[in-house]
Amino acid sequence: MIEPKSSFPVFTVKDLDAAKSFYAENFGFDVVFSGDWYIHLVSKSGVQIGFLLPDQPTQPPIFQRPYSGEGVIFSLEVDNADAALTVAKSKSLNIVLELRSEDWGQRHFCIQDPNGVYIDIVQSFEPTEEYRKNYVTE
Repeated sequence: MIEPKSSFPVFTVKDLDAAKSFYAENFGFDVVFSGDWYIHLVSKSGVQIGFLLPDQPTQPPIFQRPYSGEGVIFSLEVDNADAALTVAKSKSLNIVLELRSEDWGQRHFCIQDPNGVYIDIVQSFEPTEEYRKNYVTE
């Protein structure tokens, strides 16, 4: 078995500076690596994310295409989705899904960053009885 010790997504994007500014200003991420072709950010709680420029000759071809904006959701869990939405609106962030509560135990809304990455801002709560049975508890 392979036993991971941490995880982080890496998005191949066209604008590293926009990514760096967006995540630092809106989520408090700090830059821990900043090169001409890659940046790595870490939040105070330890959430990590990386951004890579497309067409880097040091990278294999499978890592060279820019992110298309489809098929990936980067979720960030918060204590209070309502408060996070207030902040998002005050900063005029691009809200692409309005705040809603889901029966499976999430209150969330979604924004899109300057490179097209969808960020689902999620607050967990107790799911309805219908969904509670789907959760594995020991």
